[in-house]
Amino acid sequence: MSIAGIVAEYNPFHNGHLYHLKKTKEIAKNDFTVAVMSGNFLQRGEPAILDKWVRTNMALNAGVDLVIELPFVFATQYAKKFAQAAVKILNDLNVIDYISFGCEETNLDYFYLLAKLLKDEPDFLSEIIKAEFKKGFTYPKVIENAVTEYYLKNFGHDNFMKIVKNILKYPNNILALEYLQSLLRINSPLEPILIKRIGSNYSKNILEGKYSSATAVRKKIIDNYHQNLYPLNEIKSAIPDSSYQIFLKELNENVNPVSMQNFEIIIMAILRRITRSELKNINGIHEGLENRIIEEVINSYSIESLIQNIKTKRYTRTKIQRILIHSMFNITRNEIDVFNESGPLYCRILGFNNNGKKILRKIKDNSKIPVIIKFANFVKNNKDPVVCKMINYDILSTKLYTLAYQLENKRFAGKDFTSKPIILEN
Repeated sequence: MSIAGIVAEYNPFHNGHLYHLKKTKEIAKNDFTVAVMSGNFLQRGEPAILDKWVRTNMALNAGVDLVIELPFVFATQYAKKFAQAAVKILNDLNVIDYISFGCEETNLDYFYLLAKLLKDEPDFLSEIIKAEFKKGFTYPKVIENAVTEYYLKNFGHDNFMKIVKNILKYPNNILALEYLQSLLRINSPLEPILIKRIGSNYSKNILEGKYSSATAVRKKIIDNYHQNLYPLNEIKSAIPDSSYQIFLKELNENVNPVSMQNFEIIIMAILRRITRSELKNINGIHEGLENRIIEEVINSYSIESLIQNIKTKRYTRTKIQRILIHSMFNITRNEIDVFNESGPLYCRILGFNNNGKKILRKIKDNSKIPVIIKFANFVKNNKDPVVCKMINYDILSTKLYTLAYQLENKRFAGKDFTSKPIILEN
C-alpha cells in the first residue's frame, strides 16, 4: 500500500488542486492519498470561505481518500510552524510514503541545497539574517539578501543567486522550503514530490479560465454573493463539477460564503476594548506593535482600513491578519510556544472514502499519535492539559466561525460535537 500525503487548505477545492492530486498519483504511482487540511481558519489569517466539513466533502469527491484536520493553533501560524506541524502529523502516522506540494520551481536538488543551508543556519548566515530583519524587510527578502551575501562572501560568486531569487519569489516555493527543512529536522523518511503549479499566479484576483487562482475564485464567489448574483456560472470552469455542486447545495441551504468582513465587528470591538498590556501578549505582537494597533483602531472604521493603517514593509497584510485572528481568540505568545514545542498531539479525521477506511486501519496499527474519529468521546476522556488546550482552540474556531452565518439557526456553537466525519461510499 503506497500512500502520498498532501498539505492543503482547499479554499475552495479548484482545478489546480485537482491537477496537483492527479499529478501526485501519476508521479508517485501511489494507491492512496491523505490530505492534512486546515480547519475553519487559515494560514493567511483568514476564515475559510466554507467550513471544514464542506471542504472535506469537496476533497473526497475529487479523489482524496482521507482528510485530517490541521489543528487551529498551527493552521494559523506563519509558514515555518504551519509546515512543521503538517509534516509532523504525516510523519507520525507512520504509514505515509510521500509528501507532495506544488511550487513554481521544481528542481529538488536546488531546493534541498537551500533548505539544508537554512536549516543548519551557520553562525555567519544567522548574523546576516538578524541584521536584515532589523532593516525591516519581510521574511522572503531577508532570506534572499542573507543567502546572497553569504554565498558572495564565502564562495566569491553568485551562480546560485538567480535560482535562489526565483525560489524565494513565490510563497509556494517558500512553503516548499519549509516542508523540506521540516523533513530534514526530524530525519523523516517521507519522500518529497514537487509538482509544478500551472495557471494563474496565486495573487491574481480575476478569473482566468480553467486554472484560475483560489484568490480569484473566492473573490468572485463573495462579490456575487453580496450582489445576489447566484447561481454562479462564472466559477464553473475553474472548479471541478463535484465542488461546484457541493457549493450550490450550500447556497441552496442558505449557507453563505464566509470572509474576514464577517468578523469585522467582533475584531474591532475586541481591539477597542483590549488594554495595551493584554494586546502585548497576543501571539505575533512584538517590537511595540501593540501601540500602533491601539492607536490606529481608534481611527479605523473597518478591518480593511485598520490593516491599511497598520501595514508597513515589515508588517505585511498576512502577518497583520494572523494577529487580528489571534486577538479574536485571545491566544497568547506563551501558549503558542507550548504548542510549537509539543507539535500536533492528535490526528482528527474529518472524512474518508472506502480507500480511506483501509488507510485508517493501517494508521490505527502504526500511528504515534491518537486518531480521533469519535470526537466527543476523545474530548471527554482525554486528560492531557496540552491536548485539552489545543483541541479547545479547534472547538472555539468552529464556535466563532458559525457566528459568520447570516441565518440565525445556523449559528449554534456545538457543531464539532454534532458533526461526524464525512463518509463517501464509492
